[in-house]
Amino acid sequence: MKRRIFAVAFFALSILTAFAQEVIRNQDVIALVKAGLSETVVIEKIKNSKTDFDLSTNALIELKKNGVTDKIVAAMFASKSGSESQTFTINSESNQARKEDPNDPLTPRDYGIYLYEEKNGTKRMTQLLPVIAKARVGGGLTAAIVPFGLGKVKHKAAIPGKTAKVVVDTPNPVFYFYLYSQSGGFHTAGVPAYPTEFTLVKFHIRSDKREVSTGEANAYGAKVGVSGEYVVEFDYESLGKGIFKVTPKKPLENGEYAFYLPDTGVGAGARFFDFSVQVTP
Repeated sequence: MKRRIFAVAFFALSILTAFAQEVIRNQDVIALVKAGLSETVVIEKIKNSKTDFDLSTNALIELKKNGVTDKIVAAMFASKSGSESQTFTINSESNQARKEDPNDPLTPRDYGIYLYEEKNGTKRMTQLLPVIAKARVGGGLTAAIVPFGLGKVKHKAAIPGKTAKVVVDTPNPVFYFYLYSQSGGFHTAGVPAYPTEFTLVKFHIRSDKREVSTGEANAYGAKVGVSGEYVVEFDYESLGKGIFKVTPKKPLENGEYAFYLPDTGVGAGARFFDFSVQVTP
């Protein structure tokens, strides 16, 4: 009887040890996905296991071919980098202070673009929310009149309203981008990796809307991209952990601006993170 109890206990201990030593690799994730387990279950398995993932370019392509979703790949990146459990490691006291100060630019936060302001010693972070654009085509009449098909039709992205809700009273605003730099630019989490994926634009105001030209075409070809007349150059500085400090290269004139994410569309559906510059002389 004692031998039987000992054998059962030893068997149970062996199973627990095996689970404790289990290491999840790429092929295990693929197997779980092909077995029909839900995205949530696979992600939880990754979070609660030791992992040894290969996240090279070829490995990412192989994962995609085998039906591994972007969210699962993002969890794999997080597990590999330890980003789920990491905080900014200057020291524990400063980390705690940052967690308690939502207006400190180095406080960990969700992905997004934030305007940073500091007045009379008080810091304030204001998130720029995306506005979805509508498409508009202009120049059709001119294109019809100009001979030999040389007339150009312009494709434009327009957002409603003459001014943004977020107003800046300085020509030198400071922004902080919180992005998914761990993806290395592969968009595995559906989030941009670097500020260079955005274009800072100054809108042309038309009656009740703001718009920019996002492409043009005639009988001989087409060109996609924001026209140079709308583009405003900016600098950026990486602060680590996907945080970037972004500033315009030159003081901004009064007007309506936005950070435009081109890969979301050239017209309808494009996202603009808008703000208004209103400096009182």
